[in-house]
Amino acid sequence: MISTKKDFHLIIFDMDGTLYPVNPDIDAVYPKIAVRFAAEATGKSESEAQAEFLERKNQLAAIINGRPTNTLTLIYFYDVNMMEYENAINRELDIDAILSRDDQLIRMLKSVSKHYPLFLFTGNNEKITIRILNTLGIRDFFPKNCRYTFTDIMRLPISTREKLDYIKPALNGFRSVLNLTNAHPGKVLMVGDSELTDIFPARQIGIQTYHVSTRESLFQLPEWLGIE
Repeated sequence: MISTKKDFHLIIFDMDGTLYPVNPDIDAVYPKIAVRFAAEATGKSESEAQAEFLERKNQLAAIINGRPTNTLTLIYFYDVNMMEYENAINRELDIDAILSRDDQLIRMLKSVSKHYPLFLFTGNNEKITIRILNTLGIRDFFPKNCRYTFTDIMRLPISTREKLDYIKPALNGFRSVLNLTNAHPGKVLMVGDSELTDIFPARQIGIQTYHVSTRESLFQLPEWLGIE
């Protein structure tokens, strides 16, 4: 049976947990740095700041009706320099020791990119994003004009609280990607692992979705698209 190629004008990929599996060594860095910055912002010890940070993270979960990241909690409740926070994360993470080139991922993206434009929408900052893409061997698929990162959101000429509406799972980030690419939501596919931050919000604005539930499901994307 010959499958029919699906009609999309753009495919958006999430990065963390999608293009590479969730990694505890990477995930452990963010709460540690966030608590450190929260402690500096409040003048409390790190142990005191950690207890308060967890409480505020729970408060934010109720506000957004979801599971907030450490970065989102830091933005919402604390007055910190986010560029310094990004730099601290960048210094702490040894990406080359954690991840490696992924030839199967490269082959999959090469196959898909022959038929569709690709775009990356990630909550990670620009420096970490570039390092991860380089290490995985996939940076060429997502050049600067085909990425929308946490850093891009932080550069918006709006208040910090307003920027929250652009960070997943809020919808304005998805709308920004559509505006940047001049794409109609009905002709766009969002590929992501998180139902909360990738799948549900994309569907809310009419973007079609592909849920990466396992590593194998990611590599089955070309077959699902009808191009292989």
